[in-house]
Amino acid sequence: MGILRVAAVVAGLVIACCSAPAWTDTPAAETARPLLLEKAGEKRKLPQRLLGGSAEALIEHLIDDPSKVAALKDMAPAFVRFPGGSQANYYNWRTGLLDIEATDRSSEYTRFWVRVASKIRAAFPQGVSIQEYAKFNQEIGAEVVLVPNLETSSVAEQVAWFRRMKEEGIVPRWIELGNEFWIAMGFDPDVMKRWPDEPTSIQIMKRYADALRPFLPPGARVAVQSAGSAFSRRSHPVHPAGKRLQQWDEDLKPEPWFDAVTLHLYPRVDEIMGEPDSAKGFRQPEQSMRMFKALMARCDQGVDRVVDDTRRRLPGKEIWITEWNPRGGDYKTPDEPSPGMLAQLVSRMTFAFLRHQEVTMSLYFTFNFNRGSAHCVFYQEGQGRFAPVPLAVALSWFHQAANGGATYQRFIEAGGRAVPGGGVREESYLEVEAGLFSTSGRVTLIVQNCSPETRVLQIPRDLSLSTKAPSLVETLAAPDLTSTKMASPVKGALESGGHVQIPPYSLTRIVWTGTVDAPASSGPDN
Repeated sequence: MGILRVAAVVAGLVIACCSAPAWTDTPAAETARPLLLEKAGEKRKLPQRLLGGSAEALIEHLIDDPSKVAALKDMAPAFVRFPGGSQANYYNWRTGLLDIEATDRSSEYTRFWVRVASKIRAAFPQGVSIQEYAKFNQEIGAEVVLVPNLETSSVAEQVAWFRRMKEEGIVPRWIELGNEFWIAMGFDPDVMKRWPDEPTSIQIMKRYADALRPFLPPGARVAVQSAGSAFSRRSHPVHPAGKRLQQWDEDLKPEPWFDAVTLHLYPRVDEIMGEPDSAKGFRQPEQSMRMFKALMARCDQGVDRVVDDTRRRLPGKEIWITEWNPRGGDYKTPDEPSPGMLAQLVSRMTFAFLRHQEVTMSLYFTFNFNRGSAHCVFYQEGQGRFAPVPLAVALSWFHQAANGGATYQRFIEAGGRAVPGGGVREESYLEVEAGLFSTSGRVTLIVQNCSPETRVLQIPRDLSLSTKAPSLVETLAAPDLTSTKMASPVKGALESGGHVQIPPYSLTRIVWTGTVDAPASSGPDN
């Protein structure tokens, strides 16, 4: 097989552009097993805006840092979220800060946010306003998903805020009615009084929604909260928390006053496969691969399960995944998946979202620049510039391909092998997943190879683009999934056509730009 021109290698993780030998019609391309793709399901017309992420302006100096703004603009997210997750339930729009207090019986999660609120006051004495955030989201080309304060702010106060925003022409079109009432700040006894169950909570949400609706712009969409219990819980939960989440979802019914329902999806290693076999956790090579397979299966079939369950319960409603992250277990533990694993997990979870017509929004949590944080997805590469970690590279490829009203066709490997996750639930994933994204003047094929075997891709015969040379072939590869090192992306163009090498544990994108033929349709646009 031809040789990849390695553009960047940093201790085990490679992001390379392909020179001509990697895309070739010579006999050398036949030395590896061919990868034959076939269509799976009907072609889907994607929303104009679909993929984005949380950009937390209260957690770090973000929107006032031009280098960070430039890095986020390069990622091309369709959505960002303000003022954030749990902090939104305590945000005071007049001060731009959080109003939250702890008592002797407060939960640890509430106490955590009290400490965070104090740090926010020190870092942002003037607070952060929606007006400042609106300038930021316009600069990066995203729209805001707004989470109003339904917990510590009255209906009248929220109406005053929306009236002010309407006067200034900055009311967002996407409204998420509060954050995670189903978990009530870690089941804080005082917060539980406000949100004792779904029927009570939904009525409070409706009061706010009814009062705010006159101030919303045309075409605005409003979402309520699902607990997403089918994602992580066992079929018959015994823990009170699991029972509450399951009951919340059973009580949630479709009503005409809301348009969408939200999900927050976080795979956890302990929920998926139990405790590790030794005190060293999942960092041992054999344990690390067990963790990877279990997380892959949860990010694949686990997503299918919770989306199907939500669609069944709430027919006709959009599904907004306003928080998700495949980091696995508690982010404070040493069992964090490696950068290479995270790139694979992020890619598979995104592919799983794309399968479902009901999923009209996906927000990765979170676009963070703090190297000391487990959420960090950018690192400083010198001269004030920031570069994306591998998972952020993968996300940016999906953003660029899917946003903008593309059509999407899923592909899988012909005769592909399903890999069991090995966790407590019977879940699996295919070694190869691919998607074709088509817009006017640009077509992108993204191929994920989650196997230890190098493959040679043969473009599907009914894809008329196979007669044209791509303008870009780019591969993100991590042959050693246990490596903790990272690399930066390098892009390149090709002049010839033929086959393309797909390395082990990699994500590859092939892009055709300019005047391109539309791929043959496998079904009607959704």
